[in-house]
Amino acid sequence: MDAIGVQQIVSALELIHSPKSTNEARREAQAFLEHVKSQEESPLWGYELALPTQNTIVRHFGLTLLQNSITRNWYNYDEEKKLAIRKWIIDLANNLQENDPHYIKEKLAFIWVGVAKRCWGSYLATVEDTEAEYQAFVTGWYTMDKDLFDLWMLSPQTRTLVLIIFRTLFEDTYILDDPITSRRNSILTSLCTHVVLPQETLDTIYEPNANLQKSKATKEGWFVLWLKALTEFIKNGDEKGVIKTLETFKTCLNWVYSSVLTQSNVLNTLLQAVTIDSIRIKNIAIDCLYILFTRSFSRSSDMDAIVGSIFKPEGMQLLTNIYQEIRLDPDDIDDEYYSFAKKVTEMIVGLCEHLQTVDEKTSDISNYLKLVLSTTASDSLTISAISLNFWGNMLRENDKIEIIDEYIFDLLEVAASKMLNYSSLPEEHVSCKYLAFDFNSHADSYSFLNNYKRLVDDIIRLTICIRAERGLQWLNNRLEVFFSSDIGSTVLTSETLDYHQEPFILTISQFDIVEASVRGIVRWKIWYGNADYNEKLDQLLGTVEILLDKLLAMQVKDPVVLKKLIQLYVQFTPLCKDNLIFKVIERLLTVCTFECPEGASDELASTIKDLRTTCGTELNRIAFVMPENLKNILDELDTVFQGLLPRLSYAEAVSFKAFVLVVSQRSSIDNKAERFIRIVEPEIASWTDPTTVKGLSDLPWFMERLGIVKIAEYFESRGISPDADLLKTPMDEQGLKLKAELKDRWSALFPVRSTRLLIQYSIEKLPKDSENFKNLLALWKPRVTPIIPHILQLLYQIQAYHNPENWKPLPRIVQSFVRDTTVERFWQMGVSIQSRDEFLEENVKAMHTLRDFADSVGHIVRYTREYVFLSLATISNLDDTLYTIPNIADIFWRAATGENVGITLHSWKHMISIMLRPVIKNCPPAHVGNFMRQLLPQMFVTLDELLVNKWEKVYISGLQFDEDDAQLSQEMMEEHILRQVTQVITRLLVDCVGQYGHKSPLTDTQLEIRRLIFNDKNILAPFLQLLCHIIMLKDSRCSFNAILIIRAVLNDIVLKDEEVDKFLCENLTKSIVHCLTIDFYRESQGESAYVLTSLYINMKVHGPYMQQVLRSLLPNSLDADFKELEQGLDTAKNIREQRNSMLHFIQTVKEHSDDDESMKRERLRQLDAVQKKKKGDTDLMNDPFLENGALGNLFGDN
Repeated sequence: MDAIGVQQIVSALELIHSPKSTNEARREAQAFLEHVKSQEESPLWGYELALPTQNTIVRHFGLTLLQNSITRNWYNYDEEKKLAIRKWIIDLANNLQENDPHYIKEKLAFIWVGVAKRCWGSYLATVEDTEAEYQAFVTGWYTMDKDLFDLWMLSPQTRTLVLIIFRTLFEDTYILDDPITSRRNSILTSLCTHVVLPQETLDTIYEPNANLQKSKATKEGWFVLWLKALTEFIKNGDEKGVIKTLETFKTCLNWVYSSVLTQSNVLNTLLQAVTIDSIRIKNIAIDCLYILFTRSFSRSSDMDAIVGSIFKPEGMQLLTNIYQEIRLDPDDIDDEYYSFAKKVTEMIVGLCEHLQTVDEKTSDISNYLKLVLSTTASDSLTISAISLNFWGNMLRENDKIEIIDEYIFDLLEVAASKMLNYSSLPEEHVSCKYLAFDFNSHADSYSFLNNYKRLVDDIIRLTICIRAERGLQWLNNRLEVFFSSDIGSTVLTSETLDYHQEPFILTISQFDIVEASVRGIVRWKIWYGNADYNEKLDQLLGTVEILLDKLLAMQVKDPVVLKKLIQLYVQFTPLCKDNLIFKVIERLLTVCTFECPEGASDELASTIKDLRTTCGTELNRIAFVMPENLKNILDELDTVFQGLLPRLSYAEAVSFKAFVLVVSQRSSIDNKAERFIRIVEPEIASWTDPTTVKGLSDLPWFMERLGIVKIAEYFESRGISPDADLLKTPMDEQGLKLKAELKDRWSALFPVRSTRLLIQYSIEKLPKDSENFKNLLALWKPRVTPIIPHILQLLYQIQAYHNPENWKPLPRIVQSFVRDTTVERFWQMGVSIQSRDEFLEENVKAMHTLRDFADSVGHIVRYTREYVFLSLATISNLDDTLYTIPNIADIFWRAATGENVGITLHSWKHMISIMLRPVIKNCPPAHVGNFMRQLLPQMFVTLDELLVNKWEKVYISGLQFDEDDAQLSQEMMEEHILRQVTQVITRLLVDCVGQYGHKSPLTDTQLEIRRLIFNDKNILAPFLQLLCHIIMLKDSRCSFNAILIIRAVLNDIVLKDEEVDKFLCENLTKSIVHCLTIDFYRESQGESAYVLTSLYINMKVHGPYMQQVLRSLLPNSLDADFKELEQGLDTAKNIREQRNSMLHFIQTVKEHSDDDESMKRERLRQLDAVQKKKKGDTDLMNDPFLENGALGNLFGDN
């Protein structure tokens, strides 16, 4: 390039980097540089511009030109041009200067590897025992190892470059799913192994190969060279040299032949590096040690030499010293030191894989377990969590229990101390400080804490199971000490407690520990298999009953603590004799009428209401688990219930009726049908009341039933204008009376709650082929079928109530009030600007103003709608009861979405997850043809319109960060809920047709739905349209799941219909290419490529049309690119290799960013994701082996 051309490029680069340049000038400069890239001479210009005579900005652009030519055109160049580019890169590497910035070295290394990935070792495709021709060696860069060795010997800066080159090459070959290396993986791994290992080692494990031997420059190999260099760097205090060498070691320790590790004594060098006073070195060295300790070993002697040595007393002492020397200040957390502490813990816990294989005589297993336990006890819960699965697995497997026997009760103490509700603790608590540092959002923290508590709970449960007798003694002593302390006394004597202070938090913790322990005894009954089983069981049950007696005698006054205690009593019942079960029921019946103190706040009244409701729920748990035990006293209990009914609300009374129903229908009691009719028919009779039936078709009647007319009259009497701020208008005496009157009306507004609860409780978890279920079905079906249209009409009226168009005939004051009732006010973890306490405080204040009327009416409307959703879901469990009604799918969908203008995203989410998904999943296969043929086309169209319209608003408006917090929070909330709606719609589609890689086999219903969709274009078209849109949404998780759904169905729909094929070519290809060319979808690109590959191969039968579509979507693609793609697909041995050819094609033709920092961040993100996957972070807090408690999650919603 002449001086004028260089100056033009320099000027363009200066314009782009100058803050004074206009946007137009920048665009023109960028266009000029893009033009330079597209020229045939660009590689030569790149070399000339990258020479040390230019400034670093120009050199960087020169390297970018070289990189672009390799990425975009390598396979289009002839051998002469390829060889020239290689020589230029080698020359640039040899001319690296001492003061060259690091990004120049990184860029040059990236380019070197870019060429190596494409050509190094191409001669190895020859038959192994035949030496390749000289020209094949040249083409395959057989001198690369020698070129690198020459660089290594040249200067410190070229030595650094060599380390970066190998690190990058190893990452792409062994760690990342790189489309270029994936195509040549076997060749590249052979070469890497050959140049890294000493020749002496190679001779012992591989047959001689002339072609490979020609590729190797030194006999000792790079591993030995690097280790010598590392030792020298440590000795000379060369921090940068140590870091660069360790970074390269980190990429090869996992695959280097294990004998090399022992012969080189790399372990001692790495341990030496950990002790260096540099946190960056410590972090990388500990990564290396983790890899070393958790890798596989080809020979047991190698494992003994490495893992065995660290388990020796001196090795354990060294690890203990490393861990104990970490000093963390929760008030000033250093990110790098904190990261080091986590990595050390991961390394320590990672050694557990070898516990059963190391030599017991020479290993200090006791101190190892002590060290792991000290990490479990850490104030940082993220450090503590790392070892929880380890302890759970050790406690779960009989052959491992003996190993940890010495520390079982120390572990129990630690677990018990961690059994806290950390989200309720004050911010200044030490663990909360670490949590605030670890998690950016409340939602992430909340999820972590839930899982953390579940695993701690599991440790307690398992420990009590395997050491039941001593464990119960430990539990009894713990409770005695706590409740005889000052804190315990406070709990027993206080009417109400502060729910953020120690007395409450620690009391709930004690009850959680008791609950976990009780479930441990339940597990013991299954787990224990010795001959003295009956004798041991009697002893344990005796101890359990004594403990329950003490708890029953405990007089607690705070309603929240009492609620927890009530739930705890019921956990004991599977272990108790009848007399004690009756005591528990007696206690429940006492608490169910817990009186609200006169003048109590609305918040306290709500808490007491919740306590009373819980009594009914827990009573039904007992009925569900042991109906036979209760049948002899059922009539007596029924009499007691009748006496209590005047003191119970309508909703509370239903729970007691459900109890009688459950016991009567699940036990062997006489007169089942008669008892059923006596309980059920009065509850559902109002559905068929002529007034109700007529009124449900009239919106004004519905509003009047809600009390809106009376509220409007009251507002008018107070002179409230339509524009008044209800939150600033206090409630008066007349308003309080009206509110109390309406509350009584609302409690029994519609029988939807009672209908749902009676059905749900009676059939919960009954196998559909059981006699009990068949008998109940015969009783329920004729009674439920007539009321289904009325339930659906109620849903339609509720949806119509939210449509502003339907308010127009109403007076302005009523319109204003109805609008206020439809405002959803809820707190969203991690999104709301307010804290939860601030939100609750605002709502408590609102209770003393006229806004409480709007809140109350809105609540009862939404509450009723939720119960309609739940009722229809429950009815769908009654075999074909719902599905045999003529045209029911149309009626159902009209009720749900006929008035969809006012349906909020929050309501969509609930409607789909609570009602729509169960109705689809529970459809009997025989009724799919009728029911789904009506439902699915309109459902897919409606949901597609919903997502497209709502996401379009997000794309247009974005988040305006200059707006006030309240507005920002509202937009954030909308987007957050929209993502939840998208997720639940995606799950709905999985319910319909399944998903690729799903562990569960397809159900009979799914198989029938698939047949229906695939054979009816009226259903298939909106189904595919919806999936194509989801794939392109800015929600990577939903996009990924939609691609997996496509993978699950593609082979069943291609090449069956030309119109469908055309749609797939145009629309699906567009969606998939969108994902493959945008880094946002990086995690799903592997699966996307499978879909595109399969589609491309199948569509060849239609001629060049698919290729034409791809050309239009990928304007950079050339004939040569497609030719190479076709060759790759034809020569591939399997679908994975074909996918890699497609990925390589996309990588070649898509638009490439020159932003090195962005590319580096993306690369680091991918490496981090791979590392986390290998360490099992995805499963850290999601243990599939956790057994459910005896009572499970029944009656979760009431």
